[in-house]
Amino acid sequence: MLDLFDQLLAELGGDDHTCTVDLRRCGSVYFEFYAEARSLRNNVNFGPSESMEPFIGRAYREMTSLPLSASLCWRRLYTDASLFFALSKVSNSVKVDEAVATEAVAALDRAIIIAGAPGRLEFIYKLIKDIQDNHLALEPLKVPPAQIQQPMPQMYQSSAFSASVPCIHPPPSIFGREWSEKPFVLRNYGHIQNWRALSSWASIEYLRSMAGPGRVVPVEVGKDYRTEEWTQRLMNWDSFLQSMDFPEHPAQPQNEVLYLAQHNLLLQFPTLEGDIGIPEYVYACPDPPSCYPAYKPPGNLDQLVINVWLGPKHTISPAHTDPFFNCYAQVVGRKTVWLAPPEVSNSMYPFNSLTSGTSDKSHNPAANTTEPSMSNTSRIDVFPDTAEAESASRNDFPDFWKEVPQKAMCVTLVPGDVLFFPPGWWHAMRSEETSFSVSMWF
Repeated sequence: MLDLFDQLLAELGGDDHTCTVDLRRCGSVYFEFYAEARSLRNNVNFGPSESMEPFIGRAYREMTSLPLSASLCWRRLYTDASLFFALSKVSNSVKVDEAVATEAVAALDRAIIIAGAPGRLEFIYKLIKDIQDNHLALEPLKVPPAQIQQPMPQMYQSSAFSASVPCIHPPPSIFGREWSEKPFVLRNYGHIQNWRALSSWASIEYLRSMAGPGRVVPVEVGKDYRTEEWTQRLMNWDSFLQSMDFPEHPAQPQNEVLYLAQHNLLLQFPTLEGDIGIPEYVYACPDPPSCYPAYKPPGNLDQLVINVWLGPKHTISPAHTDPFFNCYAQVVGRKTVWLAPPEVSNSMYPFNSLTSGTSDKSHNPAANTTEPSMSNTSRIDVFPDTAEAESASRNDFPDFWKEVPQKAMCVTLVPGDVLFFPPGWWHAMRSEETSFSVSMWF
């Protein structure tokens, strides 16, 4: 590990390295950080890794108080301080035990999840693999005790929609204006394109092996992010997977609903990238649809944001809107999607974020936003549990039930299906069983 330590120090000491140029925008904190990093290396037995924690904490406070475009230097600092933290844990000549190695890997995962690891992804991938290969091993899967499978109650069929999402056969060869105005489904698209993920992502053993031991991921805790009980936390990947029902491995009993939501798992675990193809439609550069003239593509270099969604049966994403086109691929399990056009917004009873005292940021678990704005989220349950719940909703939200269902549509996606819908459309999701999906905003 010493070669990685020395490489990182050499880059930080150079005047023209991109990371160094960015870090110096942190002002005097950069010089304090560089001096502390050199002190760690110069100590024969290595100084305590905890000396990096104040820099990690300072960087976190700064970057979460700034817009993304202004936080690069602090995200760089968070990432590099996490790297030195991990390196100092595992570079000591004393034998590294499993707990220490796991702590180092978790610190590197946090750099990816929280800061995005700008300029250091390949460095982090290499270091994680080195730590795993030398100090960690995958534990055998815990076999849950045999349980009598109780039949699940039949889901109540909501009357919040009146039509099905159109299915197109075969897929359009050109993404023209006619396809950019309304939702449609491409049935079996993933099978036609031979996505390996359709089989491999249904295997808990495969998902564990592709990540390796010691990894952590951000999860939502709670059935509904609109409730006060909902929260977020980082969780061991193995433990999270064992909370899901997979074909060859039933779930461990859980007292809470866990949901990996809106997280770029393919960035964190790049070995999964080749398992699924990116449909060519996301590179079509569509014009703003007439129903959402304010549309602009994502502001990153690729103008594409990819997120993964993995959750148990009955996981629900409440009705909300997003500002981008969405190409939504169903990989494992079935998921029901409800959609309604932007023109019904006045009848959707959205939360008023401006009265909550929080900044106007859309819900994004991976961004570590513990108090997301709800301005893009409806208070209505479009998937009510019972007829009584729907009746109560009709009394509480009469405009919705009067105006929206006649313009709303619904579809149940199965593995291999791809759903397209334009920006500004209201949409809600319900997993009918353990569900693995990939969203592509463009």
